[in-house]
Amino acid sequence: MRIGLYTFASLALIGLISAFVYTINPGNFVYEIAGINLNFPIALWIAIPMLILLVMTIFHMIYHGTKSFFAKRKWTRDANELQDALYWSLLKEPKPHHFSVPEIKSGAALLSVSSLEALDSTEGLSGKLGKTINWVKKIQEGEYVDLKEKKVAKFLSPSNPLVVRNTLNKLEENGEFAESVLLSVDEYAPETVSRALEILTDKETFFKMRKFVKMLDGKHLEKVLDRVDRDEDVGLTADNVDFVAQNIDLSCPEYMRLAKSTIKKLTPDENLTLFKKFAQEKGSAQNAYLYLLFQYEMLDEVKAYLEESEEDEFKPFRALYILKKGKYNYKVSDIISSANVCNGN
Repeated sequence: MRIGLYTFASLALIGLISAFVYTINPGNFVYEIAGINLNFPIALWIAIPMLILLVMTIFHMIYHGTKSFFAKRKWTRDANELQDALYWSLLKEPKPHHFSVPEIKSGAALLSVSSLEALDSTEGLSGKLGKTINWVKKIQEGEYVDLKEKKVAKFLSPSNPLVVRNTLNKLEENGEFAESVLLSVDEYAPETVSRALEILTDKETFFKMRKFVKMLDGKHLEKVLDRVDRDEDVGLTADNVDFVAQNIDLSCPEYMRLAKSTIKKLTPDENLTLFKKFAQEKGSAQNAYLYLLFQYEMLDEVKAYLEESEEDEFKPFRALYILKKGKYNYKVSDIISSANVCNGN
């Protein structure tokens, strides 16, 4: 009950009782306290204890009302804090939260170190949480959502699973975005950068890849060479091949793989000049150079190269050379493969 209404009702009751007593006995009653005679109407003597009780009751109500007010305020503040904790947990970006009410604090503190995953409908949730769950599901289903428009982009870390997935979604929708990712790799998670490189090698030419060659490795080159083998025009020229080989540390199998593709696109002179240079600079390219010499049937050059090498080197090539000189009809591919010439190099 409101204090104002309670006070009015109590005073009205006291007034009615006092008036009723006065009609019965309008006389006075004298009471001595510490030598002081208190001479009041009997009706007033009846009203005084009731007034004292009223005052005490009002103070009691004020005390407990104030206590209840602050308790409710704590619950309200913690309820709002809980909504905020749920919000950031749904966004996979849990943050520290302070709770005052023990009943909430004992369980809700878990939200500061965990992420939530909504598995069903959002009926009954607050507008903010419901909307958040809806667009989080869109991201998880492969749709790109503009996080700046949602006003959360600056609060989410680059490694946040939602940010990573959303960026990957954007990459799938717009392959040209891959270049933007690769130009600002520090702003994106490693898996995002990795996917951007895959898209680059899946779709772009050597000319575009030159800009990001330092990020590429043999596996990326393999994907590009697969495109070459499918007769895609990826801009494979001697200059581009040289640039890539100078900037990517290729292994023996990777040089062999490169040679098998360049032989289809470059002239013999271009190819041999290129791989002779590689062989002189890196031992891992020597097998690829010998492979090309055999493919171009340049047996005199093969002989000279093998004579300059140790006898225990290039054994498969030496065997093939003997067979070729003996007029045996063996193809290079029948004897030579990356597995048997590279020896794990």
